[in-house]
Amino acid sequence: MTQSTPIIAVAAALRAHLDKTHQYSFVKSLSNVAIDTVSGIKHPRTWDLEDPDTEVGYLNANDVTSLIQHNGFRFWGSHTCSDQPEYMFEPVVRTSQFLLDTIINGCFQFIDQPLSPTTVRDIIRAINAKLQEMVNFDYLIGAKCWYNNELNSETLLMQGKLYLDYDFTPVPNLENLNLNQTITDTYLVNFADLVAAAA
Repeated sequence: MTQSTPIIAVAAALRAHLDKTHQYSFVKSLSNVAIDTVSGIKHPRTWDLEDPDTEVGYLNANDVTSLIQHNGFRFWGSHTCSDQPEYMFEPVVRTSQFLLDTIINGCFQFIDQPLSPTTVRDIIRAINAKLQEMVNFDYLIGAKCWYNNELNSETLLMQGKLYLDYDFTPVPNLENLNLNQTITDTYLVNFADLVAAAA
């Protein structure tokens, strides 16, 4: 018996599966991942890999992810509903959340320690080491943490409050691959040599 399942439930299940099976799944969107639990689409829409002028292409252009059938069933599109361009892609939002959680949890050991210059340097070194590790594994393009002198007044420091800044460049999605085709006679220049080599 075929049972209809809300597509949002399928998306949540796929997200949970990716998170469980991949250590740093936040860099991979749900888009273009085969879903073996789907056997059909109740309301199929037109789609073509080479032509964005389709129903799915239109929805994607308007930040709506769809389900397609191509080498199995899969989601197509990874835009969020954010009106901030830098948070356009789902993996960027998840990377931002993962970084914040990772840094906060990694700083647990420093809470209630003496707020000395040495402690601050140790915190910054620890954060930058983790960020560099993520860069080395291609989970970030780049990232850095530093002490913000303007935010850390003497009054705030005396109150045990510390502000550190960090920035990062997430790994962008390859959403639109464009190929330029050129016909050339370049490869005929050494035609005689190619014939001789084949003999």
